[in-house]
Amino acid sequence: MHRTSLILLLALSIATSCAAPKESKGLAAERERLKVSVYNPGAIREQSSVGTYITTLDRSIQQWNHSFLTGSQERDRRTLNRLEDAIRSRSIKLFDLLVEQLESGPPYNRRVAATALGFTSSDRALIPLLNALSDPDQEVVNNTLVGLSVLGNPTTPLQGILHQMQFGSSEQIRGNASLALLECLQAGSPTIPEVVDAARSGLRDDADYVRTKSALILAFERDVESIGDLALQLYDDDLDSAAMAASRAIAYLGKHEIHSQGACARALTASLGKVNDAVTGAVLRDLQRLSGRNYPSHAEWVLWAHRLP
Repeated sequence: MHRTSLILLLALSIATSCAAPKESKGLAAERERLKVSVYNPGAIREQSSVGTYITTLDRSIQQWNHSFLTGSQERDRRTLNRLEDAIRSRSIKLFDLLVEQLESGPPYNRRVAATALGFTSSDRALIPLLNALSDPDQEVVNNTLVGLSVLGNPTTPLQGILHQMQFGSSEQIRGNASLALLECLQAGSPTIPEVVDAARSGLRDDADYVRTKSALILAFERDVESIGDLALQLYDDDLDSAAMAASRAIAYLGKHEIHSQGACARALTASLGKVNDAVTGAVLRDLQRLSGRNYPSHAEWVLWAHRLP
């Protein structure tokens, strides 16, 4: 996955005064901005504690993000699982605070809360996250999509995610929207016709991750009408992962939509000799999954594909 790390720095500036009987205009404005009375040390400590909770969560989420992006060994998977458990436990304990911060906190706090709420696995997190998709801060929107992906709630309505996938202001937002869409569909969210339309358009997106996930979404939706477009992505996409996703999607369609098996097999074999070695290896593995066979040469694969109806 391609995710930009959450912002680390928390800017908290709390002005206090106990001697002057009258506040300056600047101090009064700062007090109003922070909603903390300058004469209430307990309230100041409470505000500081919120910042500590949020910053601690952010550090853990960034560690999780780094492990997710770079880990490949079993040891890395164990580290990732431990981080997930720690974030989940902390987020559940802070659930009400996180909802409060997502709805009315400063931008930094909203960004962290949006991701952290996804780790709670709570149905109660869904509505605040869906509402946050319209946040004016685009980093909040991006992190909300990450939160929805992690939450994977089977009752998630898809319209807001689809809007961000098609019209999101950055490649990162559209990419995380495509991930959230796939995760929610796989979790059981009811599909709608716009899903296939968005995924078909996603095959032409400038964002690599959107093209990759769009291919898998079309496979999940069993959209056999997209076989031709998926084949073009397999043949022409400069990004190996996008081409491999198209190959995997075509093989999945051929496996689960039997009447399309011949078309899918021929779409895959047509790429042999035209794509690079890495993609060719993926195509051959997908042909094996589709056919249950293992022919030793490209020519034999082509003959097998052309014998199919």
